Amino acid sequence: MGSAIHLKRSQSGFSMVELMVSTVIGLLLTAAMLAAFVASAKTYQIQDAMAEVQEGGRYASNILLKDLRQSGAKAFGGVLIEGVENDAKKINSFEISHANNALVILQDNVRSEIVYLPGLKTASSEGRAYYIGYSSGGVPSLYRNNQPLVEGVTGLVMEYGVDSDADQLVDSYRRISDMSASDWSEVISARFYLLMRSSGSGVTDKSQVLPAPFDALDTSDRRLYQVYTATALIRNALAVKGAD
Repeated sequence: MGSAIHLKRSQSGFSMVELMVSTVIGLLLTAAMLAAFVASAKTYQIQDAMAEVQEGGRYASNILLKDLRQSGAKAFGGVLIEGVENDAKKINSFEISHANNALVILQDNVRSEIVYLPGLKTASSEGRAYYIGYSSGGVPSLYRNNQPLVEGVTGLVMEYGVDSDADQLVDSYRRISDMSASDWSEVISARFYLLMRSSGSGVTDKSQVLPAPFDALDTSDRRLYQVYTATALIRNALAVKGAD
């Protein structure tokens, strides 16, 4: 009889309390593992977006800086840089006035002001026009003439350094809307602002507050945005003023 009782006790299962405790412990471990996985995935997403934005921003900045410095290289003197507001009539008028230079842009695809750099020859044009447009996949991109160069560039704003007294020093930086027809021949430098965005949305925890000139942009898609800015001296403009 004693051996039978001992055998019955040794074969008994877990009590209800033990099952509940083990279940809770298992749930806690699962929740901890899930939280770690989500955090790791979020970190990877942010790092991937940062790498994407930084790579595109640096590449676009380097291209613009190089061409701005060399603007007018084969058009010595005169107007060495021009800006065109994003207005159909103004763009059309500008294209007509530069017909001999075979200016090539996709007018219906312009989503920013246009920066025109004369004297920088390409296969189909006597100058280079930079602006923001949409690539075939609907992605905002930095365009040069009719070709997308860098995807993810969603904003371009220029400020032109005007040397009003010909002393080879910038007297003021002006946006395109503040430039008069006579100001263009006095520009010796240019400062640009490029706005880059990540391809994926939902990267940040909340909407970003961007600095000027993009502070009014809606960032509720929670993409990662970053502003790149640089200033370039137009070397040929300085050479002309120095020769004077």
